[in-house]
Amino acid sequence: MSDYDELQRLLSSEEFLAGLEDQRMGGSWPFDPYLRCSNDLVQNRVDLVLDDLCVDWLGSYERKLSTSSQQYFIDCANVILANLLRAYSRKLGETVGIPRSKDRLDKQRRYRPKYMTANRFLMAQDWLLETGLMALDKPGYHFSDNAQVSMFKLGARAVTELEADILTAWDFRVVRHDEPVVLKDSLRQLCRYDDTAETTAIRTALDRINARLGATDISTSRELTHLDSDRDFVGSRVNLSRIFNYGSFEYGGRFYGGWWQHIRKHARRWILLDGLPTVEADYRGFNPAVLLAKAGQPIPDDPYARIPGVAESAELRNHAKSTLAALINSATGNTEEPSGFDTVKHSMTKEQFRQSVLDAFPMLPSLLGQRTGMKLQREESDLAEHVMLHFIEQGHAILPIHDAFMVQEHLEGELVQTMKDAFRNKYGQLPQVTVTYPFKADI
Repeated sequence: MSDYDELQRLLSSEEFLAGLEDQRMGGSWPFDPYLRCSNDLVQNRVDLVLDDLCVDWLGSYERKLSTSSQQYFIDCANVILANLLRAYSRKLGETVGIPRSKDRLDKQRRYRPKYMTANRFLMAQDWLLETGLMALDKPGYHFSDNAQVSMFKLGARAVTELEADILTAWDFRVVRHDEPVVLKDSLRQLCRYDDTAETTAIRTALDRINARLGATDISTSRELTHLDSDRDFVGSRVNLSRIFNYGSFEYGGRFYGGWWQHIRKHARRWILLDGLPTVEADYRGFNPAVLLAKAGQPIPDDPYARIPGVAESAELRNHAKSTLAALINSATGNTEEPSGFDTVKHSMTKEQFRQSVLDAFPMLPSLLGQRTGMKLQREESDLAEHVMLHFIEQGHAILPIHDAFMVQEHLEGELVQTMKDAFRNKYGQLPQVTVTYPFKADI
């Protein structure tokens, strides 16, 4: 089968169509304080509207405010409108979650531009609401075990005056974040932390990685369409952050932010680094491989193949991956996975399949309910940092996709060996690494 035939099969497969998140309605975007609109026509209209808004705002004061205060007000309002415009551009009825609590905003201070103080940010929101440029969709709430920020959408006035209907998801970009080391609490909200030698080292490594990516031309050999990306795709964003969870640097730490992480697997085969085709290398079954290595058990070529039936069925393997992930990430040790399990086709109930996963990995029961998945993510992300710095030190760009990496095609052998060495040095065994090659340039 040619690459072209394979691509057509992928685009028409049930698995691919089922993964098209753009088909759903009414989702919500998190607010990004560094988002900008890159459509010149719309941004010119935004600038004119905000100039008028600033004049009205200044009129509410008896004394004249400084030029910098005026610019900060405009900058806050500009970022808010950029977020609302991005959500509107997708034509899916999506909203943007924007904090309204001063307490929450104070906790998130580290993650916003320095000019965006809580008072300025709330003031800009109030004036955008009052003038009909933004509209409240759902108010926020905060309970002891659950919280949600207020949900907003673009106001009817803004839709017309800003010509928002001409925008697409490719008309936005994210400028460099001031803070690339991100910590979230148990409610997935940004939270404060004090810098330590550890966080300083993580930030230093990120700065080196981002500097290399910023100096690299990261493109594709063919133009991408909406079928090639997921809902979180934002223009040409390249700067990476590491996100830690549960209010502790023991959990998570994966690299996020690169636009290539939000295009579909088939489309990554078109990525070019400085004009050269790339390969993608992936640890095969990273989580089960680590569980086995830590238990002193040998790692098979496919760690999921220890589960009966998985070696003969790609569908069962997908169920095995989702079930294992749900088990090690469950706070209680309980899970509803595997979802959509065909009991007739596989001649077993989903409960029986779940038990077969537990039986294949006898160390699992003692790890349930301990946030094991997030602890493994910390180990995985530290390995990723090691692998990436190996190439950065030689002047080569490398793109992370969690436990997978992309480099120029001629560096394939070095990438595979570096990944294996990093894993063996930490866990004492050699893992399997799979490689995906680029599509032919004439497709």
